[in-house]
Amino acid sequence: MSTRITADDVRCLRTGAHFLACAIDPTAIYVYTDMILRAMEHQPLELAAIDELAPDDLVVAVGMVTQGLFIADMPPVGDEFISCISAIEAGLGRRVRAIYPLAAANINGIIPLMVGLQSSLPVIDSDPMGRVFPLISQTTLNMGGVAISPIAMTGVTGERALVEANNPQRAETLVRALVTELGGWAATAMYPCTAAQLKEHGVHGSVSRMIRIGQILDAETSVERKFQMLAELLGATRVARARVSHIEGLSRPTDLGLPAQPSSVTLEDESTGQIVRLEIQNEILLVLVDGAIAAAVPDMVTLLNSEHGTVASPDDLRVGNVVDVLKYPAAAQWYSPAGLDLTEPKAFGIPLRHPRRGHA
Repeated sequence: MSTRITADDVRCLRTGAHFLACAIDPTAIYVYTDMILRAMEHQPLELAAIDELAPDDLVVAVGMVTQGLFIADMPPVGDEFISCISAIEAGLGRRVRAIYPLAAANINGIIPLMVGLQSSLPVIDSDPMGRVFPLISQTTLNMGGVAISPIAMTGVTGERALVEANNPQRAETLVRALVTELGGWAATAMYPCTAAQLKEHGVHGSVSRMIRIGQILDAETSVERKFQMLAELLGATRVARARVSHIEGLSRPTDLGLPAQPSSVTLEDESTGQIVRLEIQNEILLVLVDGAIAAAVPDMVTLLNSEHGTVASPDDLRVGNVVDVLKYPAAAQWYSPAGLDLTEPKAFGIPLRHPRRGHA
């Protein structure tokens, strides 16, 4: 049964989308939230479960792909995604019946709400990541053998491209090159598939989970109570409450194929004195405590302000800050051998195998 999305839900989704991608500048999330809230004054917004669609209905993922340009520096005009959906329909000769987020975090977790308002298409409470990864090939749909293309792209100036490539990694290369040529970001529609395929290979309940996370973090309650509720909802555990002692940028070489900002942060645990080190590349990939792996991608890691329980992005960290380092598991699909092949530290250039490799 469809769920009516309220303005409060959208604000909570904004917080949840930031929490699940705490390494990313949240400015673009706020830009889109304001656009959605204005549009909702004149039109209701519904969130649909995948079971509400007919199995053969055509559904498509919508999301931004960036390559160096902050979206807030060159905001979208507004019709980019409608243009992409039209291109998919023309390419496949079928009407799109519903849309879903390319990722359940950061700006791509909230964009589908805006696109749903513009297109009057239902927004599905599912996605192909259950979080956000930097590459469009890092999806559960890719693991399930669902084709990534055709991929429709509309750039900063309204230029449009349609990419057809059977291999997801080759599609990734072509899309990254085109995004650069299109001006630094592109609205995209990709992974066109049936509702039955998304049901079989997607991650479900991911939009409503972002809303629930936001409800917890925005609540007028103590940091400890927020942490308890996150533990119940996500299985989150606190790795450390630690003080930042050193921040290091570009600590290792970066792969030109990754939209990365490599950096490392060293902290000291307030109670045990243990040394905590975060390895960051757009997101927090690895947490070491006295040299031992405490969390590794695809595990999810988020920093919270220890005083207020708000999300603390690595960009906000300063020497002397005290933060809570939280970890929680990703969707179960990511701990399969195929999932770890796509997302464990080695996939990001860090020569380490995930601790659960061999136990999945």
